Amino acid sequence: MRRAAIAGATVVLVLGFLLVVRPFVAEQRPTPASIPSPASVTGLDTVPLQKGHPVCFTDVVAEAHAERFSFRVSTPFGPTPELRVTIRGGGYDYTATIPPGLQDGQAAEAAIPAPLRDIPVEVCIRSRGEPLIGLYAANDRARSRSTAVIDGEDTNKSVWFSFEEPRWHAITERVGLTIDRMTVFRPGYVTRGLLWVLAALFVFGVPVAIVWAYVRALREDGPRAAPPLDVNRRRSRWRRFVD
Repeated sequence: MRRAAIAGATVVLVLGFLLVVRPFVAEQRPTPASIPSPASVTGLDTVPLQKGHPVCFTDVVAEAHAERFSFRVSTPFGPTPELRVTIRGGGYDYTATIPPGLQDGQAAEAAIPAPLRDIPVEVCIRSRGEPLIGLYAANDRARSRSTAVIDGEDTNKSVWFSFEEPRWHAITERVGLTIDRMTVFRPGYVTRGLLWVLAALFVFGVPVAIVWAYVRALREDGPRAAPPLDVNRRRSRWRRFVD
């Protein structure tokens, strides 16, 4: 009976991996290169953008595999005019043009040449016509240090802005890069090796622990006589834990 239960639990875990986990990690999805300013957490806010008054923000890092950018627009008075986005810094200088006609809530996106290396840049967004539009921005705890400046005045809001890779990727294709990013701004002992070990323990250790806990629960459910207590025998901590 116990062997059948163990076999059943193992089959369920294997099927769960094949039918749920594997398709999830293998699914192709948009891949951010960097997200200097994420979306708001508690509500919506905007930064006004009108002709002759560009919205600029610094402290933005364009990574070497960034070949697109995106942000969202608010258009309460009609479709957007033509927009121009200038990205400049560290020897990099490129201006992208976004055609007019975006509707409220749509993403403004454009391709850019990939930088040769990770570089800090300034981003400036300009409107080439009417009407007045808005750029979705965060003013809550999601606000980043890249706050928008208009005519020299800090708005204390950060525009939802992200750099993206040119094509979609699966999670499994970016494991190494994710590990590298996790070591940034962490204590020195948080190395790639440590994170790989933790990842392996999670992938292989969790299923084993589930089966072990299930087997232990089955063993404790059944009636069994208490073993004779030998007061003269000392048990190790591991044996006390297992028993």
